Amino acid sequence: MGELIVFENRPIFDATQIAQGDLLYARHRSWDKGRGGIVTRVTAEKLTVQYHPGIGNVTNHFHIPVSEAAEGQWEIRWSKDMAEIGEIEMAEDGESAGA
Repeated sequence: MGELIVFENRPIFDATQIAQGDLLYARHRSWDKGRGGIVTRVTAEKLTVQYHPGIGNVTNHFHIPVSEAAEGQWEIRWSKDMAEIGEIEMAEDGESAGA
């Protein structure tokens, strides 16, 4: 499995590594716990993830900006088939998650 973030002149999400319908677990540095969901949109600048917040027949979503992921503010695991799981780890304070 390849890298989720590609560094060109600026970091972008690599749409060959993650796509709509992929399973994803993510935790932002400011969250107490992570959330699992389904990727509903991939652009070079942002991932959109739909998840069940645990109340009734409701779904919600969150966005992962590539700039925050590249800075190491997110822990992200994703998979197309649960056989291979890609991962980027949250950076320690002051470090970058760069490739």
